[in-house]
Amino acid sequence: MAAIARSPFAHRLTGAGQTPQNENVVIRDLSRLPRIGFKGNGTTKWLSSKVSAVPDIPNKAIALSDGALIARLGKEEYLVLPDPDAVGNVCRDLEASWNADDARGERRIGYPLPRADSHSWLHLEGRCIAQMMAKICGVDLRSERLLQGEVVQTVVARISAVLIREMKNDPYGLHMLTDFASADYLWDVLQDASTEFGGGFSWEREDLK
Repeated sequence: MAAIARSPFAHRLTGAGQTPQNENVVIRDLSRLPRIGFKGNGTTKWLSSKVSAVPDIPNKAIALSDGALIARLGKEEYLVLPDPDAVGNVCRDLEASWNADDARGERRIGYPLPRADSHSWLHLEGRCIAQMMAKICGVDLRSERLLQGEVVQTVVARISAVLIREMKNDPYGLHMLTDFASADYLWDVLQDASTEFGGGFSWEREDLK
């Protein structure tokens, strides 16, 4: 279950790079990084045996010691995101472990979901993120309402989205995952919404590789 080679936003990341006017709204495309999901009967028990901890209730996320995020989307559904700024193989290791257990005939271990092949991954950071998102999302995402590690499964500009509040307060950070098919539309919506705050997408030449 290998991730696709390129981000669905890759054709938008052109030139030497781009930096927003300020740090009010900074949007980074993390879609070229691995990510994986697990779902189905027995998933919670299986995943708990592979990592140090999992969230105890749905719509919560926790950080592992290597910075990876484990988000619980339902009773037996999880999303795993690696730390973008660290070298880790949590997604690859979990996938390999599941494949090995499945090959041995283990039962009630759920099944993997190829999130890297289906969902784009953006990271939004800055002091005006909640204000910007209020223009395109009906959920109150202010820091006092959406706490660290909370997960919202909602609609952003008519697109189904998973939003995960970062574990740090300063600056405010938000992970956003949406389906690949909406990538071009989402880019335009976010670029337009962030312009008011002097923000936008940010990338460097190395992000084009």
